[in-house]
Amino acid sequence: MNDKNKALLIISVIAAIGAGQAHAQSSLTLYGILDVFGGYQSTKTGGKNTSLYVLGNNGELTSRWGLRGTEDLGGGYRTTFALESGFDPGTGKQQNSYRFFDRQAWVGIAAPYGEVRFGRQNTPMFGWSGNMDAFGAATYGSGYNNFANWLARVDNDISYISPKVANTQLEVHYSVGGQPGTLAGNAVYQAGVQTNQGPVYFALAYLNAANATNTVRVQEIMAGGNYDYGRGKIYIGFFRANDVISSTTGNALSNPAGKYDPTVGPVGNVAGNYHSTWSFSADYKFSAALSAGAGYAFIKDSSSLGNNARQMSAIMNYDLSKRTRVYGVVSRLNNSNTAQFKMAGASITTGSFLTPGAGQSETGVQVGIRHLF
Repeated sequence: MNDKNKALLIISVIAAIGAGQAHAQSSLTLYGILDVFGGYQSTKTGGKNTSLYVLGNNGELTSRWGLRGTEDLGGGYRTTFALESGFDPGTGKQQNSYRFFDRQAWVGIAAPYGEVRFGRQNTPMFGWSGNMDAFGAATYGSGYNNFANWLARVDNDISYISPKVANTQLEVHYSVGGQPGTLAGNAVYQAGVQTNQGPVYFALAYLNAANATNTVRVQEIMAGGNYDYGRGKIYIGFFRANDVISSTTGNALSNPAGKYDPTVGPVGNVAGNYHSTWSFSADYKFSAALSAGAGYAFIKDSSSLGNNARQMSAIMNYDLSKRTRVYGVVSRLNNSNTAQFKMAGASITTGSFLTPGAGQSETGVQVGIRHLF
């Protein structure tokens, strides 16, 4: 998209917001996040000690701007939609050079008995993972995010989101594979449930993605939650997948489409070929503005590679206001055998992190600021 078209888009957005304010039955919201950090990483690559100092993007949250809105259709029915685009504040560039709304692009109908959505959507695993981790499933410090590698979003997705019953909500998804003569080839199936019961939050999600011929499937399961003890929360997260996700082999669920691509990475067809990630963390609020947290995570590789890893981390957050936060993270990651897991954070731009050599450890430090609008 050239600068002229972008300018026209912004003008259209402003005009649309004005129109939305003029009609009480409809709403349109422009929102966004800017997240920039100073980062340090140290590891051994190519047999040499290597350090990286960087001004990076997207440490605690991915920088983005978006539009979301509703239109009242009457009788308890509403049209809903969301458009969301990621960018890097350090350069102003789009995160995805070949699609403008790379994060979300869907339209739906909401009714008293639930909501149906059509388009590019976040997965339940991505949406709920931050509730299972004191690091919000982001920053250098989140071993849960660095190891588990769940699928974040899927193209051509049809979803149903139930109303909340007893503080419990169900989601089911089917992503059209687009293969001639079959509804199963390259299809992605998802189901999940989340619930709040007093101080306890719990979520369970499952994903099943077929290859183009529907002969091999990636399977992922996530479970976990948190307990609010008053001055903070205790978190636990679990993730298991038969996708061999060590960086030496790649991830067969190729983003950003979320479809199974066997040329990218292998999937275990042998019983026991899976990765299991466990994460344990907690935080504590010293005041309404200041909090600190710590966590430990590990991944167990039961494939023939035996690429295990573990990570210990700590984080501090200070809220300058309801919209602006500064944060700091320190972390240590240890790889085993030929594993090359790295501290990747929330959608950190390539060049803002180091990939350790096979079996090498890594140290990371982040100091950042994020602003919501």
